[in-house]
Amino acid sequence: MADLLTQGTTSLACEEVIVRAVQFFSTENWRPTTQAARSATFQGKPPIPWFMLLLTILGFIVCIVPGVIMYIMVIRKMYRFQNLIVTANPVSGGSEVVLQYPKAAAKLATRFLEALPPLGA
Repeated sequence: MADLLTQGTTSLACEEVIVRAVQFFSTENWRPTTQAARSATFQGKPPIPWFMLLLTILGFIVCIVPGVIMYIMVIRKMYRFQNLIVTANPVSGGSEVVLQYPKAAAKLATRFLEALPPLGA
């Protein structure tokens, strides 16, 4: 699964961006796995859509074989650990923040960038 990339700028120092990233993503059930002065990696599982869960349960009710196929082919593939990486690079007056994230965390990454103070503030 391809990761998406988003970047923005903030008036905070690189270390402060990483500290805020750890606080923000830890409260959103993303487990910090690696942390350095200018980067942090988080590991999490995307939520399973209710529709897919309902189809799997329906498959188990109708017959065991469709339920097992749905579980193996869809649910297990969707519910794997995925990485979210936050990198902060210094620029004049602040830092540039780059987020690399899976599609399931797109809204979360946007909310994090919006929560940071802008560069000109």
